[in-house]
Amino acid sequence: MINVFCKKKSATLLKISVETLDRYRKSGKLAYRQIGDRILFTENDLIAFLEACVVPATAIPTAREKTEMAKAAGGEK
Repeated sequence: MINVFCKKKSATLLKISVETLDRYRKSGKLAYRQIGDRILFTENDLIAFLEACVVPATAIPTAREKTEMAKAAGGEK
């Protein structure tokens, strides 16, 4: 069974406003289904949207790496 959500429930699940949800939908960033006047989102639509919003983690340099970077940049004499 496919889980289907209305705009209000989808916005709640994504922790955004309905207005923001509509903006993402209208810009093509968020897939949706339209049945008559009803706008619906599947669970997969919401997951795909979240996956597209991933910001990869960056490694925080260690103290040693910071020192080496400073040396390489000529910041340490």
